[in-house]
Amino acid sequence: MVDIVPKIQALLLLPPGIIIVVALLGFLIQIRWLLVGSLIVFASIAALLVLSLPLTGYQLMQGIESRFPPLRLTAAAEPAPPPGAIVVLGGGRYTEALEYGDGDSVNRLVLERLRYGARLHRLTGLPILVSGGVPHGEQTSEAELMKASLVRDFRVEVKWVEGKSANTHENARYTKMMLAEAGVRRVYLVTHAAHMPRAVWSFENQGVSTIPAPVGFTTLNKEDRETLGYFPSAYGLQLSSSALRERLGLFWYKRKYGSAEPAPEVSPVPVR
Repeated sequence: MVDIVPKIQALLLLPPGIIIVVALLGFLIQIRWLLVGSLIVFASIAALLVLSLPLTGYQLMQGIESRFPPLRLTAAAEPAPPPGAIVVLGGGRYTEALEYGDGDSVNRLVLERLRYGARLHRLTGLPILVSGGVPHGEQTSEAELMKASLVRDFRVEVKWVEGKSANTHENARYTKMMLAEAGVRRVYLVTHAAHMPRAVWSFENQGVSTIPAPVGFTTLNKEDRETLGYFPSAYGLQLSSSALRERLGLFWYKRKYGSAEPAPEVSPVPVR
């Protein structure tokens, strides 16, 4: 089961939660010190405005997504051992997918990862491992839902199903155990571009060498780049919050798991 306390803490430390907390603090300070409290409230509103701009969110996402470029497969031999599997990480479920009439399904983020995993499988012929558990006590693991989608929607078979993990750290831990039995020590790792730094760190920290295969890069359409990107929107705030969340997540992982796990054996190497 997933620990809900860190998730609540993250909501309070990231926008819009942190902005609301600071603004409320400013209102309380106004009771005693009007000028200081007013400045804090003004700064909170200004931060909310800036973080709600799609252009701000795009730039923040670029800062984290650019760490691992899109995968480029080449025929040239790599100096490191070749990968032996494709690992696709879960990212949530679509609860009670009514239009399909068969309970839960994968959400749109996971579907993007599965689509790219299926493509990579057809290009390389490597077997697939899907990873995702039941963090909230659901009856069916996310990995099982991912397997069903790959088979049904993409006509791709899944060799390994890791259904115990509740977070990215456990994705890496349990995946390593399953692949070790098959002698696989290097993998293509499929997840979203913004999540890739935390995922690579987790797998490398467990001793699993990775070739990052990121999906879902953030882009802006022509309208957002030229006009609407300068106006606050829920989409802009979502981008900013997601980018800051991944930075906070990576920082937290390094503090919580960094000293207790084995060091990575091979640095992450994107294949271009």
